[in-house]
Amino acid sequence: MANTFPEVTAVSVETAASEHYVDWGAIAAGVFVALAVSSVFLAFGSAIGLSLTSFQPGGSAPATGLVIAAGLWLLWVQISSFIGGAYVAGRMRRRIGDAKAHEVEIRDGAHGLIVWSVNIVIGALLAGWITIAGVSGALGTAANSGAMEYYADRLLRSDAVGGTTAVSPDAQYNAQVGRILARNVAAPTVDVTDRSYLAREISARTGLAETDAQKRVDDTVATLKAQADTARRYGVLLAFMTAASLLISGVAAWWAATAGGKHRDDGVDHSHMSRWR
Repeated sequence: MANTFPEVTAVSVETAASEHYVDWGAIAAGVFVALAVSSVFLAFGSAIGLSLTSFQPGGSAPATGLVIAAGLWLLWVQISSFIGGAYVAGRMRRRIGDAKAHEVEIRDGAHGLIVWSVNIVIGALLAGWITIAGVSGALGTAANSGAMEYYADRLLRSDAVGGTTAVSPDAQYNAQVGRILARNVAAPTVDVTDRSYLAREISARTGLAETDAQKRVDDTVATLKAQADTARRYGVLLAFMTAASLLISGVAAWWAATAGGKHRDDGVDHSHMSRWR
């Protein structure tokens, strides 16, 4: 007698193997929704002055407050975009019928986390590409170079002409002074040889006494060090707020995906949101 059980078993195994717990179609949809929502919010924020690049510290707006405001806006953008993308992923995920309610919730939430992680990887790749392309490095170099040129020019200003012009229009000499300033700003202490050289040159070119020239050098280096220290503190604060916002948005993505999965299973009707009347 022919035994048909092996055939039935083979068909059952093939059917089970065709099921995948990770629904990449739903994840891709969620990723695109999250990217679109964040792009819209970031464009809107730039238009009304809520982006990091549009902040200009002033007397009535401390830089610390501006950094915190930027961090809060970034938090709002991330949470909103990840909630939208993760909800779509959870709602569109195909449920496999062999799972209990708790397992379904875990799988839905995992899809939200995958949407969150894919967006972070995309953002990291874009940031790395920009850095490799040299855009951010070029901008930073230009900004630092301009600042050092200004302070080099300020060191060489003569009190005899009102302190508004540099004695030497030699761009190469000013660049040399700027490089000396940059090196000593980055160093823990001011190099004695560099300090003496700058003081002598300033004294010779401006007519200041050497002690006054040394004081000018010390004041300039102290100002630059204070600015660099402030920039580092703001950088640390912004990095911390960015990391915190990413963690919070990850929790939000998990919650939104589980909510989308529950609405999928319960058949929640959202058609009233698209009705015109």
